Amino acid sequence: MKKVELIPLGGIPKVKPGDDIPSLIIKAIKRKKIVLNRTDLIVVAHKIISIAENRFVDLSSIKATKKAKLLSQKTGKSDELCQLILDNSKRVIKSKKGLIIAENNLGVITANAGIDQSNINKKDSAVLLPLNPNISAKRISKEIHKETKKDIGIIVSDSIGRPWRYGLTQIAIGSYGVSPIRKYKKDIYKNPLYDTDVAIIDEISSAAGLLMEKDIGVPVVLIRGYNYQRSTRTPSILLRSDKNDIFK
Repeated sequence: MKKVELIPLGGIPKVKPGDDIPSLIIKAIKRKKIVLNRTDLIVVAHKIISIAENRFVDLSSIKATKKAKLLSQKTGKSDELCQLILDNSKRVIKSKKGLIIAENNLGVITANAGIDQSNINKKDSAVLLPLNPNISAKRISKEIHKETKKDIGIIVSDSIGRPWRYGLTQIAIGSYGVSPIRKYKKDIYKNPLYDTDVAIIDEISSAAGLLMEKDIGVPVVLIRGYNYQRSTRTPSILLRSDKNDIFK
């Protein structure tokens, strides 16, 4: 590996429900006159996939349960949003005024179960994560292959906070064709390494996030030059089991 390039695929129009994300990405690639390499990767912000898959929920249509109302009283968030968070969570990890941390249905622990109300043009609505980001990633990869005859790894990213550190960073919530993790066995002096596993798809997502600025609308970034390993494994292997949760 000599260098890694980050190439923003700008010019993608504001996405609407029903839009064909693979087609929009292919058009963006052609506009920039990019010829894809076999080792290229594409990182896609989940938001455009969620919008295209019409993952919108009208909050006025939500009927809150007693549990949601209690959560609302504790956090100050609306009854309807609290119910939506509960509906899309395996469990609530922590809640206090203005904050709900939950393990969402994908197994990712994040604020509001990953439910978002930013960068959407629908009043009193929220947008959910893609139903299955791995299937979404696979579809994008397959459609790109049909057009270009290149097997391109795809990562679906989302921004997430981290315990004990301020600020958001991008992680992978879905992927196709990319090994999620790289295990190092020895250091440069040939000493054995233990538990030195690097979450490659998260690091790639975070790198792409440098160009996915929230206020300029660049939801797709091409990564060129990183010699990644191909795999059918998904980001779920990065999730700690309850047994290995050392923070409980």
